[in-house]
Amino acid sequence: MRGIVRASGNEACRALWNAMDPDCPGSMAVRARVRGVHVVRLRDPSIPALAMVMPGPASATGEDCAEIHTVGNPFVLERIMTAVIAHSAGAARRAHPGEFSVRAVLSGRMPIASAERIAAVIMAETDAQLAAASMLQANTAEQSSARDTDEIATLLALVEAGIDFTDQEDVVAIARPALEDRVRSVRDRIRARCAMSAGAESAQRAARVVLTGAPNAGKSSLFNSLLQHTRVVESAHRGTTRDAIEHACLLPGGIEVILVDAPGLDDAIHDVDVLMQARARDAINRADIILVCQPSKHDPVARAYESPFIDGAHALILNVRTKCDTPGTASTTAAADVISTSAHTGIGIAELRVAIARTISTRAPRNAHEFTLGVARVALLQEAADSLDDMLTIDAPELVAAALRTALDRLGEVSGAIPPDDVLGRLFSSFCIGK
Repeated sequence: MRGIVRASGNEACRALWNAMDPDCPGSMAVRARVRGVHVVRLRDPSIPALAMVMPGPASATGEDCAEIHTVGNPFVLERIMTAVIAHSAGAARRAHPGEFSVRAVLSGRMPIASAERIAAVIMAETDAQLAAASMLQANTAEQSSARDTDEIATLLALVEAGIDFTDQEDVVAIARPALEDRVRSVRDRIRARCAMSAGAESAQRAARVVLTGAPNAGKSSLFNSLLQHTRVVESAHRGTTRDAIEHACLLPGGIEVILVDAPGLDDAIHDVDVLMQARARDAINRADIILVCQPSKHDPVARAYESPFIDGAHALILNVRTKCDTPGTASTTAAADVISTSAHTGIGIAELRVAIARTISTRAPRNAHEFTLGVARVALLQEAADSLDDMLTIDAPELVAAALRTALDRLGEVSGAIPPDDVLGRLFSSFCIGK
């Protein structure tokens, strides 16, 4: 495993040189900003490493970039970063999340669509989410926005021309009905693109399916059965699950979810019970689907289960009867909306997996090809459409022009213009250090 320490900026090469043996020929090449890969020796610890030098503007960020490639030991990497910062006289600091990509976008080396793909990959939790991230489209959105940008620019020019000729009554650059019709046409196209990409944000997060119920309701056994392998400890004793255990689960139809085995909800007696209940409630609050697990009424360990936390949850609920292999339950008929299961015999497990997949597919589209826009671009398009809506309610020509100009700015950002700081902050806050 290899580790990389990356620097970008005017003092990038000199900063990384501070962590190297100054007498090594490769180190001297790094300090002299010689493009290429150089063999160097680190000061502390004294081990060989590779240094890559990429002078700007022909670099990933458009600035001088330099990297040290060495062993992947976190302790070694931390010592290198500490040495770089300590000997830089204030010229070097730790990067903020996403800062390398921010600099790449600001310098024009990376389009906003590529930055969105990076963010989506970082936040992906399953293979399906990685596939969705890789399919975030750039060209389609940019081309469509470019056409709308051209139309709004034309309308803005006509409105401003009308303002310039307000003292000449016989000169009308564009009549109000024609202006409104053309604005509505653009607005409707923008709204349609946003609606088609309504799943862009959820493409970055797999659906969370939480198993909840009273202690000893058979949740952990059901959890393992749904995963089709043993992930958590199963026990007849209550309170075995003390934390919310998560694992990716592949369902029929290629749908992936995050399956969560939550602690049993019960009256808190000890301090650890209070913490367990808090973890369970947090899992419920974050759930997309809740599996309410009720054991067979013939199970001597089980008891009736009710929870106000589930009643107030916004997730969809599937009722599941567990432990249906318990003696005496064979003749018992479950309610029509309850799926009977047995983790021991496998009864109802396949049916439950299909039911979860069906519930997710009807709740919101999650096919990877539908996620053609990232969150930042969807937000920009929505702001443009909102500005056009505002324009339709305004009579004063100067204010009409201002609303059109705002929409034009937002569309321009989608079609390739450098986004403003607030858009960058919204997008890059989700990045990890080093991206």
